[in-house]
Order: sequence, then C-alpha cells, then structure tokens
Amino acid sequence: MRKGSFILLSILIITALVFWFSCNPFNKEKSSTLDKINVLDSSGGTRLTITCTIIVNGSTWDGGGQTIIASGMGDGSQAESQDPIFDITNGTVRNVTIGAPACDGIHLEGGNSTISNVKIPDVGEDACTVKKPGTYNVSSFTGNSCEDKLFQINDLCTITYTSISANGMSKFCRQNGGKTWKCTIYINGATLSGISEAVVRSDSTTTSVRWRSITANIAQSSWWYGNFSVAAY
Repeated sequence: MRKGSFILLSILIITALVFWFSCNPFNKEKSSTLDKINVLDSSGGTRLTITCTIIVNGSTWDGGGQTIIASGMGDGSQAESQDPIFDITNGTVRNVTIGAPACDGIHLEGGNSTISNVKIPDVGEDACTVKKPGTYNVSSFTGNSCEDKLFQINDLCTITYTSISANGMSKFCRQNGGKTWKCTIYINGATLSGISEAVVRSDSTTTSVRWRSITANIAQSSWWYGNFSVAAY
C-alpha cells in the first residue's frame, strides 16, 4: 500500500514539474536565448509552437526573427477568454512574428516595457493591451486584419507608438470605454490603412494625445473620437 502511494505521489510530482517547465519558457536565470523556450514544433529554426503564455519579467525576449504559433490558447477571434502570447512586466519583447491564431496578443503588465520589431499579420482580439500602469514603448510594429482596435489601453499609462504600420481596423488605439483616468499617448510615425472609425478613441477628458507623421485613409477631422487633448509635436 505504501509502495503504491509512493509511486502515485512520484507520478503527480513529475507531472507538475513537466507542466511548470512547459509554461515557463524562462528559468530563474535572466536569459534571452531561445533554448529556454518550450519548443513543440520547429521547422528550420524559424517556427515555435507554444501552449501557454510566455512570461517576460525583468528580462529581454529576443525571437531572432522566428514565428510563434499558439496552440490551445484561443482562436484569434474577438472572444474575451483568450490567453495572451506574451505577458511583459518591466521587460522587452523584440524580433518576432506572432502567427495566427494571435489570441489576445501582448499584455503590458507594468513597469517600463518595450515592444520592438514585432509583426502580427492576423491580429486576434487585440494586438497589444495595457493591463497595468506603466511607461511603455512600441516601435517598428506591424499589425494587420483587426476586427476591432489594434491597441487597447485598460489602465493609466504613458505609451509611445513609433513607426507603426497597420491595415484593417476600426481604431488604431482605444482607451477602455467609460473610463475617466488619464493616459498620455504619443504617436510618432504611423502608416494606417483600412480604418473605419478613428485613430484614437477615448471617453476621458483628461487623456492627451501628441502626434506627428501620421498617414491614414480617413480625413484628419475623423482621427480623434472623444473630448480629449490633441496636439502635434
């Protein structure tokens, strides 16, 4: 009886360890090397298939130009229950393409975080969502085929979008509806096509948008949806 219990306990421990390592692409050492990633499928070193969110906390995740494919994390629709591909806290994600399904994209969870040279050819629920207060920079970003907005802001922040290219969306950026807290948005270079509603929409009168070098398919008089501060810089 004791032997059977011991074997069962051992199996449970091993299963838990396997699950933990598969859902934590980084070990305790700060490293950006790809050998820390749970790779389920690889084709010529250019494709990674993941089954759970990659946590980037206080480190840099450099994809080296590879494409991530999510499995079992969502279908890339507008459903709210999908997992993000990345959770970033005080860290950087760069040089990666997020393939379909892109699920809930990238979550910014606080601190000073950066997204650089990321491509999402078929955006899921959102490309990137601010979840907690912080200072964020998104640069050299490409996002296409959005059903709704490209970028979502759900908490107060200062965020800078630089050199963004996007096609097919209702809004470039949306602050959480009905909220009055302040966020400061800088747009420094954006080429946008297929917009159906606005560049930025916010219900907060304390939010501010500073912009330069925007090209969009809609008239400039329709760029801003809401009663917030807007100025070129």
